[in-house]
Formats: sequence, structure tokens, C-alpha cells
Amino acid sequence: MTMIKHISAYQGRFDKFDAVIVGSGPSGATVARTLAEQGKDVLILELGGLASPGEVLGTHQSIYSRAITGTGLQDGNPWTACCVGGGMQFYSAITFRYREVDMRISRYLHSDMEMDWPITLQDLEEHYGYIESLLGMQDVSSYPFSARGKKIAHAMASLGYRPRNMPLAIVPAGSDNGCHFCSACDSRSCTTGAKASILNRSVIDDTALPGSITVLFGCMVNSIRLSNEGHAESAECYIPFSSEHLSIPVNKIICCGNAIQTSALLLRSTSVLAPRGIGNEHDLVGRGLSFKITGYTTGSNPAWAKEDGLCAPHQGAPASVYTDDFYQNADVPTGIGGLLYEVASPEPLRNIGRIRLHYLAGEEAWSHNRITLDEHQDEFGNPLIKFNYKNSDSDLARIGFMAARAEEILREAGAKTIEREPSVHNKGGSHLHGTARAGTDATRSVVDVSGRVHGYDNIYVMDASVMTFAGNSNPTHTIMANARRMAVAMR
Repeated sequence: MTMIKHISAYQGRFDKFDAVIVGSGPSGATVARTLAEQGKDVLILELGGLASPGEVLGTHQSIYSRAITGTGLQDGNPWTACCVGGGMQFYSAITFRYREVDMRISRYLHSDMEMDWPITLQDLEEHYGYIESLLGMQDVSSYPFSARGKKIAHAMASLGYRPRNMPLAIVPAGSDNGCHFCSACDSRSCTTGAKASILNRSVIDDTALPGSITVLFGCMVNSIRLSNEGHAESAECYIPFSSEHLSIPVNKIICCGNAIQTSALLLRSTSVLAPRGIGNEHDLVGRGLSFKITGYTTGSNPAWAKEDGLCAPHQGAPASVYTDDFYQNADVPTGIGGLLYEVASPEPLRNIGRIRLHYLAGEEAWSHNRITLDEHQDEFGNPLIKFNYKNSDSDLARIGFMAARAEEILREAGAKTIEREPSVHNKGGSHLHGTARAGTDATRSVVDVSGRVHGYDNIYVMDASVMTFAGNSNPTHTIMANARRMAVAMR
């Protein structure tokens, strides 16, 4: 059975593992399982502990340091979720596969970086299927429309847009361990196990596997030490609980901390052998930072506060209906948009008498959008992370178009008052991509198609850092499928 414990309680050997993975979220857990299926003994190092059922993301993350943004303030979010299982413990379970256009986006968008993926959608096909089976996602479109979702769907249809059932990795109500509709579950850890996650779908359970998985939390990996050019010797760690510094030997080290934390780790790993950081010979680590362009618009009507289903706080999946009519659409600036869907406020009472829509799309990945390291330090003794991020005029026009469609749908649904929430996507969030980009040209990418850092024989990146385009839909499913693809290819 998988060992999951605080690193201070571990009394075993550290030199017995075939691979050390930094981060236990969707990518790290998937890589660990894939390697354990091959008979490998795997160690996962994680900073955050176990999230309790019903825990709220904002409260959980409040103890962790923020990043410095373009405002000069320390108000950015460099984390998805810092816990065993990562962001999947708190996500909304939206589960899309990427499309061919997401892999070949240069027909529509332009930047000074390569945005077409160095693989094809077909390369991910079998891995999508594996993840869907692992997470129990055989019937992902059976989750019913919520009361708000029904009103949104009717408005969409009236305007000629096609409403669709949101694909959700949630066991439906009425099934064993099915959804109890206990709360608006976005940004909350599931209380029943209905919502798929790393832990409640046994992704890191090694019981039936030929190899083993050990998860040690309470550990911050500060840097990677090199023994000679192109070869990692150890992960240099800090244990906040005991203020202890620990050097953990590595045969292979695989970075899966998220697109911000992974690139920060590579940049912190400076030495005579890597004076600019690991993989950063061409000043590419941290560049191409992508948050997605997103927005939220809320409609309200006093009559809704008296209407069945809308007069109470939203319960269950926060999103039950979407339209993809603007994914590829000649009316959208550049011809490529994204998704528009229902999303409940994570504060349940704010849903009373209101309907909220979310719209998102992948943005142009420019080299000036990046993370760097500040001279000031965080609580772990590491440099604070800085974001430099600005959207292009094309991206602003695209998200403006999507916002206008959201307002149109809300008015058709009967909203009397409409409010577009101030955009904060430039301060980070749950969708982080693109800072250690994959490619075949070592002068224009950080890792190769299998995730191995160019010029290194045992250092890998297998999280969303490698994504050259963020995609026009929610990324978790693709992050996991791509992580498995790379882990299978690793030798």
C-alpha cells in the first residue's frame, strides 16, 4: 500500500528510489503510477499536506507565499493547490479532451514563440482513454442541468447556440458514492468522493502494481544539485516543520510542481555547471507563461430570488451546461474562441437570485510573459517569484467577444442587471502552462517531446510547463494524458 506521511516521520532510505517526482498533483501522480506500473520504485515529494474533506481552497492556500505581479505588489497566485493530490482536490471536475486546433493553433494565433505542439492529438489518444478509465469517466455527460443550467440552456437555444451537458468526472446522483449535491463544489474538496481526484480514484495506490509509490509531504524542494555537466545528483530540500535542510539523492528527477513552481525550481538551480539555471542556456525557462484569458459575467433578477432552484444557494457541480459554438467561429476575432459555460460562485450564498457565466480561451504565448526571481525571499529562503504578463490586442478582442456573448445569453435568460467581474487572470490562477516548453530544437525549447531537459540525462519536466499552447478548454485531462505519454516514453 502507498505510504503517505510527513517527511519528518519517514525513517526509510532515500537512495532506493528509481525516480523522484516533485509534486503530487495530476501530472506527478500520473507519472508516479505509470512508472510503478513498470516496476519502478517512486518517491513523490510534496510541500502541502492532506486536504480535509470540505476544505475551501482560499483558506487552504492562505498560508503560502504570493508572487509579485506587474503592479509591484505581492498579490499573484503561483500555486494551483498546495496539497497531496494538487489542484484536483479542489477543481470543478470539468473534463475535456483537447482538439486538433489546440495542437495546431498557429493557423489562428501568432507570437514570437512556437505554439504548435511537437506531438499530434493522436499521440494522446490512448492516454486519454487510460485516464478516463482510471478516473471512472465512462459516462461524463450524464450529469443533469442545474436549475440555473436549464435557464442558461434555454437562453442559448433561443439565440441559436447549442447547449451541451458539461463533461464532468463526477459520479452521478443515485449511483454508489454518487453526488449528494452538498454544496457548490468548485474550490472545495469533495466530502463524498463523488468528484474524481488523485486520492479518491486511487491514482497513487500501488497495491496492485509491481512497483511502489511513496509520498512524503512537508518538503520544499529548493533546488536540484548537479554532480557533473548534464546530470542531477540530488534534490536539495527544506523541511519547514523542523527547519531542517535535507539532500535527497536522485537517479531521475521529474518536475511536476506546476508551470510556475517547476520553472522557479529550474531557475533556482544555479551552479558553476548551470550558471543561469537548469535548462536555461537560451534564456527560455519561465518564458511563454500562460494563464488563459478568462472572465466572469453575472446576471441577476429580483424574481429569480423567488424562483425554484434559483432562490437557494447553488449545490452540486458548479458547471452543468456549456456551449462550444465559439471554439472555431469566423465571427470571433482571429477565428478562434473558446468555451462559455455556467459556473456557480464558490461562495454559495452569492448564487441566490443570480446566474454566473464563465468564458475562457488559450492565449498567445509571448516571450515577454514570463516568471523571474526577485531579490527578496519567501518563508523557505527562496527568491520570491515575479510575474511579467500582458495580453495581446488579439487576445483582448477575443475575450471581449466572449464577454459580449455571455451578456447576450444572460439578457435572453431574463437578467435585469448584468455585471462583468474585474479581470484578475493576469495574477495567476488554476490554469498554468508553458514555462518549460517542449520541442525538437534545443535553442527554442526547454525539454524534448519526452519531457527530458535538453542537455541533461536524468532531469525531466512532465507537467503543464511543457505545453506550447494552453488550449481552449480546461486542461487537467490533457495534463494527465500528456504526463502519462511522457512517462511511458521515458527510459
